[in-house]
Amino acid sequence: MLTFPVHMREVYLDEQNVFDRVLENLTGSRGGRWWTDGHNPGVGHRTVLLLRRRRGLSRRAFRRYVHDCIGPALHEAGAHDLRTYTFLPWTSLPHPTPGISHDNPPFRRYHGCVVLGADSRTAIDEILASQQVSDLVADQHTVMTAVHAFTVEHTEPVIRTGSPARP
Repeated sequence: MLTFPVHMREVYLDEQNVFDRVLENLTGSRGGRWWTDGHNPGVGHRTVLLLRRRRGLSRRAFRRYVHDCIGPALHEAGAHDLRTYTFLPWTSLPHPTPGISHDNPPFRRYHGCVVLGADSRTAIDEILASQQVSDLVADQHTVMTAVHAFTVEHTEPVIRTGSPARP
């Protein structure tokens, strides 16, 4: 464990205390993009989109679609908080926590993720109904087999960097 980077040690220890199953998705270089700074106090609602790549489509083509099509469309449509991620192929190697199950069957794996935030749920609906996003929906079947949307009620950073914020 001492060979793990400091941030990995913290996660490693926390996993053992509260979880019996952890499904992680790792990104490589150029795997994630932050379109906004993420510190917008006006974000009252967040939605996470989990993306499943169409079989036979290259990871490179999928990454381009997520970062070069989905990201700009949602940003232009007015997202206040926006992050796009594409994941590395799943492997059990980076998941050594004893007593924690990290198995992830192929039919439950995702290949990308979008974190979308706006003022309210109504604002998210307006973003998704925008012309920019409507154009994406029309051709998403050529790139993805599934998009699962989840509302995020609360986020809590696992690892904090810098000095703690004062209330």
